[in-house]
Amino acid sequence: MKGHLIIIGFGPVSGYKYTRFIKLAVEGEYIDGYTIIDKESKKDVVMNRLESVSIQPLDIIFIPDVFLQDSISDGIGWLNDYFLKTSCKYKGLLKVVIATEAQAHEEYLKYCIKMGFDTLCTKPLILPMKDGLFAPEKLVEKVHELIELAGENAHRHSLICLGRHHEIYDKKIRNYIMFMMNRLRVPITSIHLKTASGVWNLPYEYSLREDHPYKFGYGMLMHGSYHYIDIFARFLLMNKNLFPNKDMLLEITGFSTFPSDQNIRIPNSVTSRLTDYITDFEHLEENYVYGENDVVMVCSLKLKETNQVICLGTLSLEQTTPGMRSWGPFPEVPYNINGRLHCTDLDVRLATVFSANANVVKTPIGARVNKQDLRGKNIGHVTVRSNADIAGTQEFFREEKIVKPYGKSFSYCSESEIFLRWIKGEKTYSDIASHLPTITLLEGLSKAVKNNGEKIKIEFNFDFPEWPEVVNDDEFTFQDIETNNFFGEK
Repeated sequence: MKGHLIIIGFGPVSGYKYTRFIKLAVEGEYIDGYTIIDKESKKDVVMNRLESVSIQPLDIIFIPDVFLQDSISDGIGWLNDYFLKTSCKYKGLLKVVIATEAQAHEEYLKYCIKMGFDTLCTKPLILPMKDGLFAPEKLVEKVHELIELAGENAHRHSLICLGRHHEIYDKKIRNYIMFMMNRLRVPITSIHLKTASGVWNLPYEYSLREDHPYKFGYGMLMHGSYHYIDIFARFLLMNKNLFPNKDMLLEITGFSTFPSDQNIRIPNSVTSRLTDYITDFEHLEENYVYGENDVVMVCSLKLKETNQVICLGTLSLEQTTPGMRSWGPFPEVPYNINGRLHCTDLDVRLATVFSANANVVKTPIGARVNKQDLRGKNIGHVTVRSNADIAGTQEFFREEKIVKPYGKSFSYCSESEIFLRWIKGEKTYSDIASHLPTITLLEGLSKAVKNNGEKIKIEFNFDFPEWPEVVNDDEFTFQDIETNNFFGEK
């Protein structure tokens, strides 16, 4: 018996992603079957999505929305009998994808961990709330609780995060930097990451959004920015390779913008040009404590004992950037089709000897059907700059371009690799414990968001991250310095 896959939360937000996962699991014969669980109000959307899957689920369960009125995690009680029955049938071989509203993640994770089910959770891992608002000061504490609850089985619980197996950020940039750090014994002295996601919300939509909402006191830090905070945190920790026994202190400060700033940042002369724009959407509803749109952070990583600075860095996480939106009110399913146009730049430097840089963009395909056709392709540019004599490279500057077609983007491929490793019971390199440094930085950033300009100090004492093996690359071939054949051409 191979086990059974259960996906909780298959509806409009991320269903497109899980149809891919189901196909991977079924075609690879890694499961005997699967179950879909969602709200009753999402039934039509779920059934439409399942039409593209050749092998249908063994069970489809729709939780009556009335059971979730008091608490969005109350569905656990309604599902308990099903989980007990299915667990007995498959002798505990249950694998559960948790893709519910983020506020419910924690309770579902606790339940599945206690029941002995493997879990794969969407980001953010947890979203603690207090009195109906985001409580970021609880993030690290609650993740520690989950890790302790999982105990020796902690490796069976993973998080979907695009940076962990990303063809550019991980398999190119991280690979090159790690190779040169080992060769030259030089730390990472600066990291600069900026990402632009092109999310254009009209003022009134901030109070309407249920997917990736802002009205509960959190914003883009708990949305797509988590992926880039994770990338940043793990590059910072690569310095543990050279300072394994040193305590490190991370100091951060930064500035944020909020929905209340948008009426002067995006002039109405621009907004009013949207197709079918209506004046009802011009005004922000005042009855909420809204989360942030954009955050720009600067940081310093120090050796705590001597106060010496190892690494400086900047992290820019912005949504108020060029996008593709061309209509007025949101379509029925806004997530990822509300005009997003991604652009990310990452630059990692080893002092005076080596630097690796990436630019990754998502651009619309040329043959668009209409303005609402937002299919896109990924393009990645990778460059390295080096002191050729010292670094042992043939060239001072090298570059490479990688294009991913529609339907096989960098993020889809990296997330699919995590899913496949998880469904096969292999090491994902994205287990919950490995995200503790990211959660620690996220908690610090969340505090900084509330106190623009205040310096936040973070004890950043974690082990060197566990990575897939560093390998040579066909395009950027690092040769042994002694051979005098550096950075060989193809």
